[in-house]
Amino acid sequence: MPTAQPRQHIELAIIGGGIAGLWTLRRALLAGYNAVLFEAESLGGVQTLASQGMIHGGLKYALAGLLNPASEAIATMPARWRACLKGTGELNLSGMPIASDRYHLFAESGSLGGLTTFFASRSLRGRIRKLSDQERPASFQGFNGVVYELDDFAIDTEALIARLAHGVEDRLFQLKLDAADVTRTESGFLIQVNGLQLPVDALVNAAGCGTSALAESLAPGFFPMQLRPLHQVMVHTHLPAPLFAHCLTRISRPEPRLTLTTHKASDHDVLYIGGQLATDGVNRSVDEQVTFARRELSDCLPWLNFADARFSTLRIDRAEPKQASGLKPDQAFVAEHQSFVQAWPTKLTLAPDLADRVLALLPPPQGGDVPRLSLPRPSLGRAPWSLQP
Repeated sequence: MPTAQPRQHIELAIIGGGIAGLWTLRRALLAGYNAVLFEAESLGGVQTLASQGMIHGGLKYALAGLLNPASEAIATMPARWRACLKGTGELNLSGMPIASDRYHLFAESGSLGGLTTFFASRSLRGRIRKLSDQERPASFQGFNGVVYELDDFAIDTEALIARLAHGVEDRLFQLKLDAADVTRTESGFLIQVNGLQLPVDALVNAAGCGTSALAESLAPGFFPMQLRPLHQVMVHTHLPAPLFAHCLTRISRPEPRLTLTTHKASDHDVLYIGGQLATDGVNRSVDEQVTFARRELSDCLPWLNFADARFSTLRIDRAEPKQASGLKPDQAFVAEHQSFVQAWPTKLTLAPDLADRVLALLPPPQGGDVPRLSLPRPSLGRAPWSLQP
């Protein structure tokens, strides 16, 4: 039988070791809160490490030719992240490797229609720039269409998770919390599991769909969730140069036809594909998705050869607050019910904004000693392309 541990007290317990939980933990500690984070499995979770790592300003949400709430809610995020990477932002991420310092849009000549005028408008000045043939990166050598450069970039998600965890290891614990493990008290909550009795003032649920039962138990009916399924494609190949771009060639709706990022596996490149391919691909089998992806690459990237490439797919469910329309939310979601805070970043880029919203709901910090809990530390997770043979 486990030995009962001494009662300790913390101000803030965060559930979920993805980007939302880790960023919020770092911000809470800097603000003076006595905070800990519980992760059921490995840091980075499912959604963060399976994301494409884009830190973007929302222009891909304005492909109908108009700025809108979705595009503008996220417009300031690249600058905020870049400040962190320089060591001058809210968190110090200086020296952390990134996947790409720029992102691009491309399309075959004559296929953009009215978007050509929109991209040249004053409202987008500083956010997008058409490149001359001489300015194009090596990844577009042999492409005869139009290429734009965005003020967006791509994070190495494994490096990001490792950096956010570094130095706060004593605040990270591996623990799967079920609804039966947490009860309300007059002053907050009591976590009881494996002999652990831990009074907690406030609880932040940032675990995506992993703790939906816990959220429903502590705040029944307050935070309905929707899942947005995606069927991503990984192309295992050797590229002449990394490719980080949105393909807009003959797009059928205001969403990139392909969203492309490049990652390194042990001895080859992995071209990771989202966009319409992943959204519509939820209705395709693996074989159908691979066949479709081959056709799309041949049509959209004809200057590259994928004949000898190996293809695999990845299904992901993105957890989000339920919307009446069923569409993606425009902003990060944070709401509180009797000291239980539900947090969905909805997009990797919005993690800093999510932390702002969480901290705004908390009472002033009182501080306290680091909890001494006889629990294992969670390991660092791996991105899906790192796990592929």
